[in-house]
Amino acid sequence: MVKRLIRVKVRDTWHTVEVEDPPHYPFQIVVDGETIQVEVEPEGTASGRAARLAPSAGARSVGLTGIIQEDERIIRAPMPGRVVSVSSKVWDRMEAGSEICILETMKMEQSVLVARRGTVRAVFIRPGQNVAAGDPLVQLE
Repeated sequence: MVKRLIRVKVRDTWHTVEVEDPPHYPFQIVVDGETIQVEVEPEGTASGRAARLAPSAGARSVGLTGIIQEDERIIRAPMPGRVVSVSSKVWDRMEAGSEICILETMKMEQSVLVARRGTVRAVFIRPGQNVAAGDPLVQLE
């Protein structure tokens, strides 16, 4: 079974939990010792399974934030892995929480998000490329 890290909100508190890709929905998770029934269904669809969900307005995107040092404009990989896909290209306007790319590590895919807004000036990665923690992903203007 594939394990994933997901964020769930329970009574106004966000929790990061690891779940196995369930064979059926709804499934159960345990948060702080309490068992909770979970059903995943993207807005506007009848199926609970989708490749990627677009965040709704005002919702925080789920994923890892790229590393930024002080005023540096280069966003760096937060962990080592293989680049599965690149979601940004030169001249894209990125808002805080926008996806830069998807990294796969230890058979898990993780979105890498930008922490602040800006315009992409350079993309240093391509699908299939291996990156180490701290390697540059994109440069913002």
